[in-house]
Amino acid sequence: MDALATDPIPAAHARSAWAAGIEPLREAFPLHADKLIRAIAHSHTEPLPTPIFIAGGTRLTREALANALAELAGEVERPHIDPPTLNGIRRAVTPGRPLVLDEVPQTSPRSTLSMLDEIEIESFVSFSTTLSDASALIVASSQTIQPLSAGRSITIELPQRPRSLRPLRAMESEPAAAGRRIIASYLQQSTRHLDLNEHAINIARHPDYDKPRRLDAAFYLGDTILRTLGLDTLATPATSWLSPDDQIVWALRDAVRYLLANGGELTDNASDSKEWVIGRTDRDYLYIRPTEALPFIRAAHGDPALSTKAITAALRRLHLITSKTGTVTVRIGGEPTRVWKIPTDREI
Repeated sequence: MDALATDPIPAAHARSAWAAGIEPLREAFPLHADKLIRAIAHSHTEPLPTPIFIAGGTRLTREALANALAELAGEVERPHIDPPTLNGIRRAVTPGRPLVLDEVPQTSPRSTLSMLDEIEIESFVSFSTTLSDASALIVASSQTIQPLSAGRSITIELPQRPRSLRPLRAMESEPAAAGRRIIASYLQQSTRHLDLNEHAINIARHPDYDKPRRLDAAFYLGDTILRTLGLDTLATPATSWLSPDDQIVWALRDAVRYLLANGGELTDNASDSKEWVIGRTDRDYLYIRPTEALPFIRAAHGDPALSTKAITAALRRLHLITSKTGTVTVRIGGEPTRVWKIPTDREI
């Protein structure tokens, strides 16, 4: 994606723009801003897994939020789609650019579904449709959306009336809008140089994974981008944006890395006995001893009550282990030992 600004933007300038553009957005939409800005940050690296639907509220509030997100996403020019049909929306997509739609019609002439549902259903077939080429798809509409579609998209339901117009006016001010445009340029210039977590990238772009899980990975990557660039650091752990099962796998991965960096060893010989063996490895599998790793997994996860059973269940749901009991018995140091058996081609 080409940067909007030709000259490099200093980090200090971007942080000032962040305060000018994002804090008013947070004050106007406190329930949604943190999630949305992380989604938009991710869209500067690759397309979002799901569309953003802004429903409810008034036309004023919907358009205000859509415009703010468009500025943050790097929208240059909003297309005029006439007539506003699904085919027209497809033709309006420019690969790698955000597509923002205002007040799409209630229904398509040939469908009983709302236009929001039609858009969501098409985008559900990720990476196979024209809509997936847009970096972000942001739609503001007065119509309702079916629960299934809402569960597979970023759906923002606004209250019928804003509590006050003052935050909305502050968010729409020219300094705030200019701040968001500067941030968009800074993200476009900076994100291409970041070393992001490959596991999270693979989850976010994997067409066979559940969309909510892919979206959670996109939030995590967006959060990582903002933290790495020093733009936004919330008190909550970065991994809290991941799905619950992925949070456990992240903790297991961090625990294994910590153990290996601090004297823990993986043996490649069933009869080999070392000072601190945390498991075994061969060409096809990684065998991790739950009893050895559990305290460190709990520390990495932040839950002192996290059980081996819960970890095993998460590994099974994510198809990282396939045994019926969750663990298998292998010989380590000449002794039979219960371990998690993880294929190396799915290595954590």
